[in-house]
Amino acid sequence: MKKALLTSAILSALTLPTTFVFANSANVHHDETLVDEHILVTANRTQQDSYLALSSNNIITQEDIEQLQVTSVGDILSTLAGIHVTNQGGAGQKSSVFTRGTNSNHTLVLVDGIRVGSATLGAVSLSSMSAEQIERIEVIKGPRAALWGSDAIGGVIQIFTKRYANNEGAVSLGIGSHSLYSGAFSYGFGNEQHQYTLNVSSEKSDGFNAYLSDPNNPYDINEPDDDGYQRQAVSLIGLSQFTKQFALNVAGKFEQSDSDYDASYPDAPCWDDASKVCPNYYANQQQSDNYHIKVAGQYHSENAWLELAVAKSEDQAATYGNGIKKGNADTIETEREQVSLVGHYQLNAQTGVTLGSDWYQEKVSTDTDKVSWLPGFQAWDVDQRTVKAVFIQARHQVEQFLLEAATRYDDIENLDSEVTYNASLGYQLSDDWLISLNCGSAFKAPTFNDLYWPGSGNPELAPENSTTHELLVRHKKQNSLVELSVYDTEVDNLIAWSPNEFGQWQPDNINQATIQGADLNISATIAEFDHQLALAYVDAEDKATGKALLRRPKTLANYSVYYNWQDWQFGTQVSYYGSSKDSGDTKLDSYWLVDLTASYQVNQQLKVAAKVVNAFDEDYQSALNYQTDDTSYRVKVTYTF
Repeated sequence: MKKALLTSAILSALTLPTTFVFANSANVHHDETLVDEHILVTANRTQQDSYLALSSNNIITQEDIEQLQVTSVGDILSTLAGIHVTNQGGAGQKSSVFTRGTNSNHTLVLVDGIRVGSATLGAVSLSSMSAEQIERIEVIKGPRAALWGSDAIGGVIQIFTKRYANNEGAVSLGIGSHSLYSGAFSYGFGNEQHQYTLNVSSEKSDGFNAYLSDPNNPYDINEPDDDGYQRQAVSLIGLSQFTKQFALNVAGKFEQSDSDYDASYPDAPCWDDASKVCPNYYANQQQSDNYHIKVAGQYHSENAWLELAVAKSEDQAATYGNGIKKGNADTIETEREQVSLVGHYQLNAQTGVTLGSDWYQEKVSTDTDKVSWLPGFQAWDVDQRTVKAVFIQARHQVEQFLLEAATRYDDIENLDSEVTYNASLGYQLSDDWLISLNCGSAFKAPTFNDLYWPGSGNPELAPENSTTHELLVRHKKQNSLVELSVYDTEVDNLIAWSPNEFGQWQPDNINQATIQGADLNISATIAEFDHQLALAYVDAEDKATGKALLRRPKTLANYSVYYNWQDWQFGTQVSYYGSSKDSGDTKLDSYWLVDLTASYQVNQQLKVAAKVVNAFDEDYQSALNYQTDDTSYRVKVTYTF
């Protein structure tokens, strides 16, 4: 209970909560008996009961993550309906997340309420994140730009850092296939007024060969070595409650990863001059250094709440190796400074209003000439931009009807402004049944590479934008929850490469996509068995050609069952991935995967867990020519104090 209360308290402080929930749900700010896993904050930037949220959502708890026994964030997300994760090799290689058939850069990723990721590529490096430091993950499917701004077309993923009560913590050590070694340490410290947690983790693996070259292509990669990785992370998270009304909370994390991959041209030294520095397509190693820090002051009274948060994040990637020394690495960096002011006022038990303002500035930089054959140092024509936004949301209950509406205005420097909205109408048939109709718009701002890359950027680009309609049905009982959502999404102004009037290839807003699908999530506890079933159907097509979008299977299924017997737990996870299309209209075959887990609680503090991944040694690919692992194993020992 002590851990649950601390989790609820810090979650409240770090993620912009309010006291508002619908009248027939618990008051989450004052009811200390509320179980924290039912609190949802990402959907509306306000705290609410996840069952009464009018958007499709999943909450992955620390217990869920421990049961899965994963080494990557992608492995966690792939268990959810409507989310497909492709891997370009092992755990340390690039992962792409496709939410409800939208593009891999159409999902906003937040860590402890902070926008993270690269402004040049428009994506987040999930492979550099340590799964050991995650307390919980909230996933909101569907447009959420009216609350969060750019990128939230397919949904929002928010990752929360692990925390412990004072003088509590855990130590773990693990080993596995491919010389995998991992270690983690967490410790909670402070007193009743100040509660903080320090997390430290490290992981290393020799990996396996990530890319399988095409023998029929003389220009294809041929670098048959193991592509290993290592990553380390340290974080500090917590809050200080100075008075009953005022609290200060802090979240900070530094992550470093180093991974091998297969170069585009693996021969070294350079083919024309052994004395000069090889171009970056010879590189076969990447080091990523990412950090974020957030400080927020929060004031709340009986009916009102206000938070001012200041944050800074950095995403840096340096490529080297294969003839390129680390000192000559091609380094690209994104710095993002963020300020948010959010306030909520509870008019009465049925009605609440939230007002907010976001400001962030993105800066990109490099120490390498991007176009060596042009005179001078070539980089982005514009290397920074500022985004200013304001939003308002209202929630109201009239008997069994639940109403929710939000709108947001984003002013993006050097681009058009964007106005987005969300509107939802819910109806509670009974305490156990909820139906919701949702409609929302969203957008994705072009990246710095799209707009300003030297020689090919197109500063005339407009943001990609979308409109989504959704029908949501949710049913709960004491030991089960069922959620079904059916949706339709239209995406316009998609950015793709095409020749301009001078015959030069550059990005342009030329594509459109139509996406239709359905997600079904079922969780149930029956006797000593815990069941989780996730089913998804998605039909994502290019609107002009009718062809399927790349790497998006139409059918996905994941079933997990865990059996608890005395101090043992045994688990099986079965996944099915339908066929999909990759580049050049190449078909990727469908496949089944089976993972097996077991854990033994030696005593109250000591636990031993083991996992067999791909138990039947399935040969498959989620991205063309990128290899996946054979049957492998992991073992981990955890001591909790």
